[in-house]
Amino acid sequence: MAAVRSHADGRRQLAEIYVAMFNNPKVARAVGELGERLRFQGILPDDLRETVILRFSARRGADYEWAHHVRPATQAGLTAAQIEALAGDAVPANTTPAQRAVVQAVDHVVADDEIPAEVQDALVKVVGNAGVVEIVALCGLYALMGYMATAFGISIEPGLPTPPWRKEDHETP
Repeated sequence: MAAVRSHADGRRQLAEIYVAMFNNPKVARAVGELGERLRFQGILPDDLRETVILRFSARRGADYEWAHHVRPATQAGLTAAQIEALAGDAVPANTTPAQRAVVQAVDHVVADDEIPAEVQDALVKVVGNAGVVEIVALCGLYALMGYMATAFGISIEPGLPTPPWRKEDHETP
């Protein structure tokens, strides 16, 4: 599991969240397999997948997930300004039309709302119906990861970025 993720994470060791999940190896393997399928074998282009993950993490205040996906988002071609904008409340203006549609879809999922037909239609044109399903599945996967991180008090490992909404916690007066 660590080897599969090392190119994206930039680290050889297994992330702490999976270490905690291995208290139930069947769950850890199932969650890990779903993550590998969606992240490394999915149909979404890398930039859209990472847009989903960062936006979902930001909207849910999921520090751990955000910290682990800044590097893959950068590798996928998102700029520092785009990554920072995904943490805001508005749909970022500095993104592609496909990325904006992804952000809108994620915002509706997080709000427990149906994704509007016009947003679904825009996404279907770019990633097909299967891609829209993948967007929602990614939200579900990262909700699960967020629950694990929160329930087990898993902190961001050293060397990973602090989410923008937490930077004020680390600033000195």
